[in-house]
Amino acid sequence: MTTATSCATGRGRPSATPCRPTSGLRRTGATRAADPRDDPRRRFPMPKIVLHEFPGGAGVPSVSPPCTKVELALRLARAEFKVRQVRSGAEARRVSRTGRLPVLEIDGERIADSNLILDRLETLFPEAGLAPDDPQQRVVDRLWEHFATDAIYWTGFALRWVNPPTREIFLDALFGRASWLTRRMVRLFFVPAQRRRAEIHGAGLKDAGTLLGEVDRALAMAETGLAGGPFLQGRDRPARGDLALASLHVQAGFRGRREPLLERLERRPALVEHLRRTLAACGIDGPAWLTPTSTP
Repeated sequence: MTTATSCATGRGRPSATPCRPTSGLRRTGATRAADPRDDPRRRFPMPKIVLHEFPGGAGVPSVSPPCTKVELALRLARAEFKVRQVRSGAEARRVSRTGRLPVLEIDGERIADSNLILDRLETLFPEAGLAPDDPQQRVVDRLWEHFATDAIYWTGFALRWVNPPTREIFLDALFGRASWLTRRMVRLFFVPAQRRRAEIHGAGLKDAGTLLGEVDRALAMAETGLAGGPFLQGRDRPARGDLALASLHVQAGFRGRREPLLERLERRPALVEHLRRTLAACGIDGPAWLTPTSTP
């Protein structure tokens, strides 16, 4: 991923043309045709952007849905950025005061919380289409984003870290190739800490049947939301709500493991196609099970 400095175009995308000063340009009169190089936005270099996120694998940008959502937004905006993968809790705490990721670093300023990060990206790339232009559609889009980020996310979190059968599938996918000592430390310290987070939220206190029922209802709602077109609200390109849903759905079958979310998604072709289209708009192929020619 390139980190070369370039200018922003009117479309909120990096320009291939180097920045150049316009103060020394010779003026030939008021009738001279406007030169796109005179656009003041071209006088300033694009900010240096670094995304600190947990690693993913097998077509998934990050094991963390919020990290994945931010990377998808950066890619959809055609931003130039570097990814710095954080592989330990101690390293995460050096980047983030709370130890939570993602953290987006913009010219040295660090922003935590995926929703706040996308707010900033909307400002940096105002014409990139991260949110609808219509005010009412913007409200609905933000509701979809919060539904995915603040509600469905915790259901999946509890299934990953609290419910024993799905937790074992996830731990095998994430740490199956790690050393015995690493796996032992994860079970002694990391898993209990994640379980406490889920219990504080409330999702960790629910049984597996209740959690899976919430997954089914959430998928049904998303399917209804896509009835009018390829993306939410009948839009022809993804917005923040689409990115939030995709960041969750792409976690299904993480690193090739069969688990309940994947089985439920496969029964809803409209959601599978929505995920495929959203990832494609961001320049990502996605996991192997998502390709039309693959067999799970």
